[in-house]
Amino acid sequence: MRASWRSTLMAVMLGAVFAEGVAEAEPGSQRWTENLSAGTGTSELVGTRDGLLYEPNAVMRRPEGLSRLTGLFEFPARKLDQPVDTFRPRVQATVGMGQSVEVDVRVRMPGGAWSEWRTATGDEAVHLPRAGTEVQVRLAVVADERGRGPVVQEVALEGWSEGTSEESLQTLAPLTYRVYATREGLVGGTTANGHVIKSNDRFVALPSRRGLASNGGSEYQVRVCYSKTAKCTTASVWDVGPWNTKDDYWNPSSVREMWKTLPQGKPEAQAAYQDNFNGGLDQFGRRPANPAGIDLADGTFWTDLGMSNNDWVDVTYLWTSGGGSSTGLVIDSNNANNDQTKGYIQLTGTSWASSTNVAGYYGTSYLVSPGAAVSEPATFWFYLSAAGTKTVDAWWTAATDRSTAAPFIVTNASGTQLANVKVNQTINGARWNTLGTWSFPAGWNKVQLSRWVTAGTYVVADAIQVR
Repeated sequence: MRASWRSTLMAVMLGAVFAEGVAEAEPGSQRWTENLSAGTGTSELVGTRDGLLYEPNAVMRRPEGLSRLTGLFEFPARKLDQPVDTFRPRVQATVGMGQSVEVDVRVRMPGGAWSEWRTATGDEAVHLPRAGTEVQVRLAVVADERGRGPVVQEVALEGWSEGTSEESLQTLAPLTYRVYATREGLVGGTTANGHVIKSNDRFVALPSRRGLASNGGSEYQVRVCYSKTAKCTTASVWDVGPWNTKDDYWNPSSVREMWKTLPQGKPEAQAAYQDNFNGGLDQFGRRPANPAGIDLADGTFWTDLGMSNNDWVDVTYLWTSGGGSSTGLVIDSNNANNDQTKGYIQLTGTSWASSTNVAGYYGTSYLVSPGAAVSEPATFWFYLSAAGTKTVDAWWTAATDRSTAAPFIVTNASGTQLANVKVNQTINGARWNTLGTWSFPAGWNKVQLSRWVTAGTYVVADAIQVR
């Protein structure tokens, strides 16, 4: 029998009831119910006979000391018959005082990138920044101050299209703002998306889960540059913080989750610290000890950027152009950044050199080689545990001396060449560029970039993504 405090809870229905005669469906709406046994979350989310229970016994507690902890449970993406840009949840849960349940939803856009997450509480209908037919749902459950969480019995949704989105609010280029960065540290702790922090780790935290990537994912990334060392790096958003948890300050004020009176690009913690905004307090009534708008993991802070103290940095929020990247396996040109059981890079010949001369590289650097009448490729290997159809993207830095026909050769694990894709590396730098989609067998497949191009030009091997 469960502890006696359970008897003080009440079963509630969060959201509109879909039963006939109780709630009228939106025209053209689609409905579905998520499978609670199919999702993934942190170890504190446990399936019981009563439902999905949240008991945050060992989760990371950030230095700013949040009194209530949030657990995330991500369901597999699903395809709908028609595009949706608006949704309404129905959650059946047992919720006590100081606890809550929220539902996040996002859609995949043309080109493979995901929209930002949007959150619904209660019976509100929430508009997505884009429309799409592939939808993913994430459950956010909040425990009380004693670490006691709700029990979720059912998660159902209704989605429809209103033909409106935030397209007109997005710029053609990703947004960049100067914000104060702090070192996160907390080795051995667990991030908001379930990643266990290791020594010299590489990721960032932003104070809103609207841009929170999946565990190990690269859906939402930032480009961080530190002027004092002239170093830049690209990292994924794997944690929520510092200070606030609903401050998507990179968004226009009109769609910002909180603090809509602040100018776009200014974190609330910075406004509270510098300008006494909100009485000098953060979202939780605390007085920020610094104006931080981003946290950096140790490897990003010390190794990639060469920082020795908390300081101001320039941050580019790469998904804000409406592009971004999709969930996938990324193989970097620096094997130190790869999980080499899943993917790695191998070089042939002696001409490949590591460089940071041209901005916009993925990770910590890129590889470059002069063109010559010899292949001597850079080979990106990736492992598939099962056969499947995968899309392959490539990332490079663009410059006028690059090849206009850099050859990416795609070969499957059986040794069959699937394609030879020639790309123009003088353009489309600092972004994912789709090479194509192919069926691969299980095993080690590869994408090779040959240096057999016109002499006097260069080819760049920076990173590939398999999704």
